[in-house]
Amino acid sequence: MKSNPVSDFIKKSKQYLYEVRAELSKIVWPERDKATKTTYVVLIFIVLVTAFLGLTDIFFSKIFSYFFQI
Repeated sequence: MKSNPVSDFIKKSKQYLYEVRAELSKIVWPERDKATKTTYVVLIFIVLVTAFLGLTDIFFSKIFSYFFQI
């Protein structure tokens, strides 16, 4: 007797969700203070990298426009 594809899908989905829940319970979450500080560090880094790339883009745009008279 063949199994129903829909019921197989439901069984596999339930098993997957149980396994996901089990794995999430193993996670050691950081304390709120540490997570906040880390978030600030990441945001500052993003701002600095964005500023650097923006200035680099402007610099090379000026150089190429000078040489190629765009």
